[in-house]
Amino acid sequence: MKLKRSLLACAVLAGLVGISGCQNDSDTAVDNNKETSVSRYVNPFIGTGNLGNTYPGATTPHGMVQLSPNNGANGWEYISGYYYHDNRLAGFSHTHLSGAGAGDLNDILVMPINSRSNFMLNEGSASLNLEASRYSHKDEEATAGYYKVDLKDYGIKAELTASDRVGVHRYTFPQDKKSEIVVNLGFKVNWDYTSDSYLKWDKTNNRIEGHRFSDGWAPSQKEFFVMEFDQPIKNIRFAYFDKDQNRYLDLPEGTTEIGNETRGKYQYARAYVEFDTADQGLAVEAKVALSNVEIGRDGNAGASLNMTEVANMSFDDVRQAATQKWEEELGKIRVSGDEEYKQTFYTALYHTYLGQTIHSDLDGRYRQVHQGRNAYPDGNTPWGEQIDTLKESVRTADANRDGKADFTRYDTFSLWDTYRAVQPLSSLLEPDRLADVVLSMISYAEEEWMDDQGNLRKGRLPEWTFKGNETGMMMGMHSTPVIHDVLSKGSLDRRMIALGFSDAERQEIKERLVTAMITDARASTSQGVAWIKEYEQQGYVPAQLHDTPPTNDWESHSPFKDAWTSSYSLEYSMDDWAIAQSIKAVFGESDPRYQEFADRSKNWQAQFDFGGKQYKGWFKARDYDGNFIDAGWVDPKTSRAVGKDWRPDMFNWSFAESNGWQYAFSVQHDIHGLVDLMTRFDQTRNPQAKRGELFAKRLDEYWTTYPDRNAGDNQFPVFNTGNVGQHVQGNEPDIHVPYLYNYVGQPWKGQAAIAAATNVCYKNTPDGICGNDDFGTLSAWFVFRALGFFPVNASSGIYEIGTPMFDTASLDVGAGKQFTVTAQNVSRDNIYIQSARLNGSEFNRSYLTHEEILSGGKLEFVMGDSPNQNWASQPEDLPPAQGIGTFLHEGDLPAGSR
Repeated sequence: MKLKRSLLACAVLAGLVGISGCQNDSDTAVDNNKETSVSRYVNPFIGTGNLGNTYPGATTPHGMVQLSPNNGANGWEYISGYYYHDNRLAGFSHTHLSGAGAGDLNDILVMPINSRSNFMLNEGSASLNLEASRYSHKDEEATAGYYKVDLKDYGIKAELTASDRVGVHRYTFPQDKKSEIVVNLGFKVNWDYTSDSYLKWDKTNNRIEGHRFSDGWAPSQKEFFVMEFDQPIKNIRFAYFDKDQNRYLDLPEGTTEIGNETRGKYQYARAYVEFDTADQGLAVEAKVALSNVEIGRDGNAGASLNMTEVANMSFDDVRQAATQKWEEELGKIRVSGDEEYKQTFYTALYHTYLGQTIHSDLDGRYRQVHQGRNAYPDGNTPWGEQIDTLKESVRTADANRDGKADFTRYDTFSLWDTYRAVQPLSSLLEPDRLADVVLSMISYAEEEWMDDQGNLRKGRLPEWTFKGNETGMMMGMHSTPVIHDVLSKGSLDRRMIALGFSDAERQEIKERLVTAMITDARASTSQGVAWIKEYEQQGYVPAQLHDTPPTNDWESHSPFKDAWTSSYSLEYSMDDWAIAQSIKAVFGESDPRYQEFADRSKNWQAQFDFGGKQYKGWFKARDYDGNFIDAGWVDPKTSRAVGKDWRPDMFNWSFAESNGWQYAFSVQHDIHGLVDLMTRFDQTRNPQAKRGELFAKRLDEYWTTYPDRNAGDNQFPVFNTGNVGQHVQGNEPDIHVPYLYNYVGQPWKGQAAIAAATNVCYKNTPDGICGNDDFGTLSAWFVFRALGFFPVNASSGIYEIGTPMFDTASLDVGAGKQFTVTAQNVSRDNIYIQSARLNGSEFNRSYLTHEEILSGGKLEFVMGDSPNQNWASQPEDLPPAQGIGTFLHEGDLPAGSR
């Protein structure tokens, strides 16, 4: 690594902040001028360029439908389907992922065309061959619940809006001899693969219906739909991709149905729905209702039932209803002050509502996938491998098991990312919905089915799920802090009371949640939680080199067989804390399982090494013999040396998407314990060392030490963005670190660090999010940052004070109460807290509690441009200790590590 003086160094050491953003794009995104209260500040184009991977289209808060434009290209920047810096569009699909780092969905592509152009795109596969158009951003508009663009090649205006389960299109066609709407079920991007498509023309009802089945990141996704039009269909021609001729062919005139063959002849089906524009232009409205259960009939089930959401509603009616929904959600926080930050703020808040999406139909039914893949339902692959057969079922969102639907079933749980900020924000703003999210989680855990060998299999709590599938992406048991949140804060109980559950039913559901967490966390019962046996037995996850030297780029990114072993141990110990606290909340502290998991929550200490050749007092990987991996290490499993010495700036050396710096403070549930352990190490070198000195020093180094990007032995991941020193604001593992100065009585340094992290990552431009937003996680950080506090330990109910952004920010916390934060003299220069008052009384603490916020009241700050090093600096002002339990593996540590 190399040290260099940076503007943040000046900020931390001298109280000066002046760092420019990390993007180079100076284009200003479209400004919305709708005459509404707060949704007019939403700019959905923020994050659609650079690495944000957000989409600009129309949706509702947590809606099943995400109706948004597609450029028609593949690649990491196209994961959401849309990349701002591409001037081509190939249509509008109904499902999208917001801010993800892997690609899927983009179901049911719709594109209006006419005879004015034959512009086509064909990137990556002849089966794509997409009708497309150029467009200009000056002819594009987006706000919450609405999207509009002019398609230059055709002279067609396209508009989109949505209800929760229905996407609504309006296409204004000019006069032309032939105008069509293409419904393309074969469109696929990135990891997605169309395994089966089906289309049927229902002439009697002037509509089409069908399904698209796909296989990709989600192994088995089924999307059924009904599409209704407000103008008479003149004709429909059907086409399919002929694999032998490697091109699309039309079916004979008069065909009314195509497809329904898994990986068959009509795998990539299209319908060209023609409307009469020969004499004059025409505006066509089309409604597309989705369901993962079935097509349904007569408004009684499936997509047909979901269509009733918009019965007798025009495009403008649906748009107005969507806007009103966004007003209700976004209006829960009202801010005044910096106008440019207002747009960034409300867009960030908007982005936090794009995950945790509705999965159940209006009747509460949903599809759950147990095993297998959609492309190979019989388990036979084209390359001769036999895999699990596809097993899935249609279930009902029935939490109290009385046979009736009761809650709304949600999915799209990117928990390694979102548990840190999105769910804590939901806990404040939408606790009822968060309770339904948790009820959805238990439905995953309690699934049962018979596998191909006749064994009873059971599910697990979500790790990374969507569309009823567990993908196994990322790591951790991060359903647990979300479950602990709703248990400890009472929101689950309040929701269940509102649903009419009895006292006995409520207690049983809480006990089932705790049982599900414990089941996942014990090796004897766990269903697929990675490395849980080794972690449970030893307190850490061992690392080893690849069995043989890597021969491909994927394996070569890390010298280790599993590149994340240290992260497992650190993150599992935090999950154990949440499990212990949940046991305490439901069964009481006397339950022996409480002590079991309280002790396990100290296992983070098993990764901390007092020894080492050059770098002492760091989290490091350990091998199968229990030794720390440091200079001169030889792997006991392969008898090979790694070939280079460990440094904390080395990526892919046992830390998930990060290095040793970024995980150096990843003990969110026990920061005081980490301070104490680092002090204990420090005193082995200097008996006079004071508590917290090394912790504070390492924080200073973290913010002012930059990795050497030219080092030939280090591989920088694409996620390493939004850098201030070693800090990465563009990825999740260390977004809590700016708030840790509070734990050593130096919150003024944290205020500088928070402002610097803001400046490198967030702007009101398409490139205005410096990393994958991951379903609103980076955006939720910004929302908390603007309010002036952040939950380091996500579910603890403790919020560490940072630095507020606005003159006033008022939160609707329910029950008719408001919690208001004011910041006198605040500006982009005046970032330092000079003094504070809570409900009229002097306030010197560097934290708030959940109860204080929910009680309503007023927190008043006075801000200045230089640090007040006395505010919140005394021991009694620090956030409280949250660590529990005893570390049981101290005696197993190798010599020299303590």
